[in-house]
Amino acid sequence: MHHYIEINDTYKPVFIPKERHADKANFLSFIEEYRGKTILDLFASQKQELIRIRHPKKRLTAAETEQKYREWTDGKDIDAEGVWVYYPWSQRLLHLVDEAEFTALRTSRNQYKITPDEQLELSRRTIGIIGLSVGHSVALSIATERACGKLKLADFDTIELSNLNRIRTGLHNIGVNKCIVTAREIAEIDPFLEIECFPEGITKENLDGFLLDGGKLDILVDECDDIALKINARLRAAQLAIPVVMETSDRGMLDVERFDNEPERPIFHGYLQGLPLDKFEQISEEDRLPLVLRIVNAINGSKRGKVSLVEIGQSIGTWPQLASAVTLGGGVVTDVCRRILLGQFHESGRYYIDLEQLVGDKSEKPQGAFRHNPHAPFDFAEAVRIAESLPPSQADSIAESTLTDIVNAACQAPSTGNDQPWKWVYHHSRLFLFHDRFRSFSFGDFDQIASNISFGASYENILLKAHQAGLGVKALLFPLGDGSPLIAAIDFVQNDAAAEAVYAPESVGVIYDRCTNRNPSIAVPIPEAVFQQLKEAAESVDGAQFHYFSDKEQIMAIGGIIGECDRVRLLNPEGHYDFVHREMKWTPSEAELSRDGIDVRTLGLNNAQIAALSIIRDREISQTLKGVQGGGALVDAALRSVSTASALGMITMPKYSYENFFKGGMAMQRLWLRAEQLQFAIHPLISPFYLFPRITRGNNAGLDEAEAARLSTLRKRFMELVPYGEDVAEVFLFKIAQAEKPGIKSYRLPLNETLFIVNP
Repeated sequence: MHHYIEINDTYKPVFIPKERHADKANFLSFIEEYRGKTILDLFASQKQELIRIRHPKKRLTAAETEQKYREWTDGKDIDAEGVWVYYPWSQRLLHLVDEAEFTALRTSRNQYKITPDEQLELSRRTIGIIGLSVGHSVALSIATERACGKLKLADFDTIELSNLNRIRTGLHNIGVNKCIVTAREIAEIDPFLEIECFPEGITKENLDGFLLDGGKLDILVDECDDIALKINARLRAAQLAIPVVMETSDRGMLDVERFDNEPERPIFHGYLQGLPLDKFEQISEEDRLPLVLRIVNAINGSKRGKVSLVEIGQSIGTWPQLASAVTLGGGVVTDVCRRILLGQFHESGRYYIDLEQLVGDKSEKPQGAFRHNPHAPFDFAEAVRIAESLPPSQADSIAESTLTDIVNAACQAPSTGNDQPWKWVYHHSRLFLFHDRFRSFSFGDFDQIASNISFGASYENILLKAHQAGLGVKALLFPLGDGSPLIAAIDFVQNDAAAEAVYAPESVGVIYDRCTNRNPSIAVPIPEAVFQQLKEAAESVDGAQFHYFSDKEQIMAIGGIIGECDRVRLLNPEGHYDFVHREMKWTPSEAELSRDGIDVRTLGLNNAQIAALSIIRDREISQTLKGVQGGGALVDAALRSVSTASALGMITMPKYSYENFFKGGMAMQRLWLRAEQLQFAIHPLISPFYLFPRITRGNNAGLDEAEAARLSTLRKRFMELVPYGEDVAEVFLFKIAQAEKPGIKSYRLPLNETLFIVNP
C-alpha cells in the first residue's frame, strides 16, 4: 500500500517503517513504490558533516572526512541506515540520519549559546501559537532554533497573495490553511519536531484542548486578530498559570504576561481595567478600534501604525504588517520564549524593540505645535480712543446690572470653535462691540466671515435682552472688515420709535438654552408648518433666505460633500492646527480652565470615532493621511450624522458682503432660537461654507493645488444640489433633528474678560 496520498490538510511527514528497508530486497521493493517521485539521499552528506563536528580540535579536510566515512560504512548496507521520510505535499522522499544524530547535527551550531543540557530541556517543552501571520515567523524561528520539542498551531485562515508581503512561503500555498503551511515548512526543516494543527482555529469549545491536551502548554504565543479570543485566551491562561507572549509588529512591541508566576495579574497589564471582560464574546466594529487602542496603548504606537489604524475599514481592510517587522518579531518572541523556558527570564512587562528609534536620524527636529498669530491681543486703550473719536451718544446711561445682563446674553451667541471673538466696551452711555482678531484668528475665519456671523448672532441677543429690559436699541454698524476693530456702537433708548424692531421677543428665555446639539438624533418627519415657522424666523431679517432639504437622497449627497470638506479642513496643516490646538478641549479640566473652545465630550461621537480622532490629533499622522488620500473616517462621520437628520437647512443672503454676513448671523440666531422653542436640535455643518469662499473669492488662499482642485469639484457638485446661484452669501448650513439635550454645554469666558466699563 502507498502511504503518500495527497490531501489538503496533510502536514505530517510519513516515516517509512524500518522493516521496509531493513535489507536489500525490502529496500528495492519499497523504493519501487516511489518511482516518479523526487528521491533525495542526504544520508551520506549528513553523516560526513556529523563526523566533522565530532572532531572540533582539527578541521578535517574533505579527503580525511571521506576516509573516516568509508571506515564507518565498511560492512554496512547504507540504504538500511538512518530513516527514510516521505513528504506527501511535495512528493519528495528523503534519506536522513536517525533522530538523535539529526538533532545533534542540526543544533550543533547553537552551542554554547544553548548548552546541550538546555537543548534537551527545551525538547521537553510545548509552545502553542494562535495566529499564523506573525505567528508563522515565530513558529519557524522557534522550530529552526529548536526552542521546544512540540508546537501547537492554530489558525482558521488560508494563505492569500496579500499575505506574501510578510509570510515567507510560495505561491503554490495560496488557498492552503496557514497552520498547515507552517507545519509543512517546519517538517521540511525538521521532521522529528512534533506538530499539532488546529486548522479550524481556536473557539470557545476547543480552547481548553489547545491549552491542555497532550500536556499543558508551557507558553502561549498570541498573534491572532480576534480581540474576544485574545481576552478569553488570557483569562483561561491565567487560570491555568500559562505565560503569554505577544508581539504586535509595530515598534517591535512585545508583551510578556507571566501568569505562571502571577496568576492574579490583570490581563494586558491592566489596560482593560474597569471593563466587563466577560461581555466580549462578540465585539462590534464600533467598539473594536477603541479596544485595540487601549490594549496597545496607542499613544506609544508608531506614526505609520496609527495612520493604518485610522484607515482600517476605509482605504485598507486590515492591520498592515511588514516582512521586516514580522521577521524581527519572530526572532524576539523566540528569544524570550527560550529564556522563559530555561528559567533565565521571569518578568512580565511591555517592551519595545523600535528600530526607527534605535537606528534613526538623530538630527531630526521635533515638530512643535506653534503657529504665529499676526494679531496683537486686544488693545483696551486703543478701543477707548476709537470710541471717543465718535460723536457722543445722546442716550441715557443704564444700570450696570442691566448692562451686564444684556452683554451676558450677547456672549451666549454661537461662534466658530467657540472662540468668542467679541470685546465689549461701555463708555459714556454707549456700548461698543469690538472684534478681537487675536481670538478669532484661524483657518475657519477666512475673510472674517465666521466672526461677522457671530457678531450678528450676538447683536440679535442684545436686541432681545434689551427689549426684555424695556429698552430699545439704536446702533451704528460700521464696515465690517475694513481693518478697524470696531463693529458697532449701540445706544439703549426708552420708547423711541426709531429703535430697531425686535423679532419674537419671547425667544429671550431661549438664549441660555440654545446650544449646538451633536447628540445622536432621530430623523422624525417635520411638518410643513414647522418649516414655515423656521422660514419666517430666518427671513424676518431683510434679504435672508431659508432653504431646506428633506429628501433622503439629497441629504446624503450633501452629507458626502460636508464630509469631504471636513476631511480637507482637518488634513490642511492650518485647519488641523486650529482643530487640535485652538478649538478642541481634550479633557474636562482643559475645557473648564480655558472657558472657550469645544469640549470633546460634546461632539456626540461613538467610541470608534473618538478613538480615530485621538489618533488624528498628531500633525505628522494627519499629513501622512493627506499624502495617501486617507481620512475617509471623517467623511463617514458626516454621513452617519446626516443619515439621522430630519432635514438639512441653509441660510443665505443675496450678496457676498461683510454686512450681509452680519445680518445673516442675526437670521441664524432667530432661526436657531425658534428651533429650540419647537424642540428641534440644530447641529451646524459649516465646513463647506467656510471653505468654498477660499476658491470662489480668495484665490485658493491657504490651500494647496490638490485641496483647491478637490474643493472646486465639491463646489460644482454642491451647486447642482442647491436652489440658488453663485453670487450669494452662504451663511449657515445645518442639520435639523430631534435629539436629547446635551448634558454639557460650551463654556463662556468670564464677563470681566469680555466687558469693560469706562466712565459709565
